[in-house]
Amino acid sequence: MSERLVSSFFLLMSLVYVYSANELSFGSMSAPKAGFLPKISGTIAVVLAIIMVARSYFPNYASSGCHFNWRRLCFLVIGLMVYVILFNLSGYLATTFITMVYLLKVTETEGWLTPCMLSVGIAGCFYFVFVTLLGCNLP
Repeated sequence: MSERLVSSFFLLMSLVYVYSANELSFGSMSAPKAGFLPKISGTIAVVLAIIMVARSYFPNYASSGCHFNWRRLCFLVIGLMVYVILFNLSGYLATTFITMVYLLKVTETEGWLTPCMLSVGIAGCFYFVFVTLLGCNLP
């Protein structure tokens, strides 16, 4: 019952957020404006909230007593804080690559080749999207 209430509250707040974001101009993919990120993130939040509400009605699929690893969460948060600090010092590509390798190893991704290849792919794809497609300057 409490999961259903929390999910419904999250859905309501997400809908309010999306409704409020409609006042901002969206722009386009090549020239995003102030409403670009709020509308996209709000829509994603609404979809996730609908999934949460739907799962709360089916107890077989609801999470029950799963073990949560607080140590891993702390290492993830520390890694993200270090990323923010190093971002302007080292630049986007190097910092993103190193942080992604670290985060993938903290989440116990097997081997070294897979995390390194994923990190190169993620850093390269986001660099391409922001610099080439959106024309943003990254450090």
